Amino acid sequence: MIVPYVDTDFLMALIKPDDWLKEPAEKILGKYRGDLWTSSVAIVEVLMVAGRFSLNLENVVVSIYEMVRVPDMPRYIPLAAARFIRVKGMRTFDAFHAASAGEDAIISSDRIFDKAGLRRIPLE
Repeated sequence: MIVPYVDTDFLMALIKPDDWLKEPAEKILGKYRGDLWTSSVAIVEVLMVAGRFSLNLENVVVSIYEMVRVPDMPRYIPLAAARFIRVKGMRTFDAFHAASAGEDAIISSDRIFDKAGLRRIPLE
C-alpha cells in the first residue's frame, strides 16, 4: 500500500484560502485521508511560508495535524513555536528552538531568548 509523504506545497495549497493547487490537493487529501504523513522539516517550512501570507500560525498547525501525521514532531512543539512567533516576535527557527527546549535553558549567544523570558546560558 502506498503511504504518501506530503511536502510544503501540498499543505499550503490546503491551508491558503486561495491557491492554484487547492483543487488537486483536496482530491488527493480525499483519496488518501488517514494515510498521509509529513515531517518536522515540512512543518518548519510551512510556518515560515504561512507567516508571509499573514495566516494564523496556531490555526495552521492545528489544521496540518488534523490532515496528516507528523511522526517526528509532537503537536505541542509547533504550537508553542507559533505562539513564540506571534507573541514574542521570534523568527521561525528561534521559535522552534525555544519550543523544543521547553523548560530547559538554551545555550546561545542570541539575546532574543532573553527578551522572550527564556532561560539562556550565554555562549558569548
